[in-house]
Amino acid sequence: MYTFVICSPFVEHPIVDVAHFDAGEFDIAIFEDGQASNFLNKSKFNRDQYCKCLLHKLFTIPKSKIKPFIQYQCDKMAEPIVWLNKLEKLIDLNRELFNSKEQITKFDKALMIIEVLRDAIEQKSQVPDTKFNFVKLKSNIKEYNYEEKVSCLMEAKTEYLQNKPKIIDASEIPFDEKINLELDLIKSQQKLSKKQNTTNNQELNSPKSPTKNTKSPTESCRTSVGLFQFNCQTNVFVDVFFQLTKEITIDGKPLLNAGFNELAQFITDNFIDKNGKALSLNTVKTILNTSRPEKRPSQEKRIKLNVKDLSN
Repeated sequence: MYTFVICSPFVEHPIVDVAHFDAGEFDIAIFEDGQASNFLNKSKFNRDQYCKCLLHKLFTIPKSKIKPFIQYQCDKMAEPIVWLNKLEKLIDLNRELFNSKEQITKFDKALMIIEVLRDAIEQKSQVPDTKFNFVKLKSNIKEYNYEEKVSCLMEAKTEYLQNKPKIIDASEIPFDEKINLELDLIKSQQKLSKKQNTTNNQELNSPKSPTKNTKSPTESCRTSVGLFQFNCQTNVFVDVFFQLTKEITIDGKPLLNAGFNELAQFITDNFIDKNGKALSLNTVKTILNTSRPEKRPSQEKRIKLNVKDLSN
């Protein structure tokens, strides 16, 4: 019955060498004497033998187990759709060899299952991986400052390279390449921002500058001496205000009484970061939020305000 099997060009072909291991219910292994247990013929993999053993397994298992058998094989493949296509071709090429009612039924069921599994795999590949979803990542870091964006993007890139998906859509730009492009963009934007700030400062400090007194009333009222610049990470600086309002107390009251929104607005209105860039109100609020400790500096980087008892 298996003498004239027409071979299908399988690229992947997991087997179990019964000379060294016991074959499981769904493993493909030799089934008759004279077959090489390791499927090798003069040091080359014997595809003809593999195709015969695959068909033999397909037609010796119960109909109810055809789907788990095919799924078991797919789970072992780097490219399961390619293997399914080769199995479909193997069945079509050898349809004439199997003409009993039971064999025809198994043929038809196998072909139906191949189609179902292939569709399921294709649909899954079209759904963006939430773990490495660049659109979602870009949205999450939208309100971050420059340093936070670079740090977050680099962490995401490292995690991706350490846990690369087995199946990557060839029509899509890889996740790490998208991150590289985004890093190039924000670095260029940062350089332009610094250049613009330098130009603006030069114009404002020039006695002949016609724009020196053209600030809006809101901007003029921010501070009588201009914006103050701190020279550390944004979260380290904002954390000082968090300690003053949340951690250091006197007679059970915070050392600095300030509403959450008002304090965030005050910091945003009166300070710029170490690069001379305006602060994001949302970023400041996130750092001040008691439920977001991960956004504040670690104990090693924190400016710890060691204050003695103030109750006296």
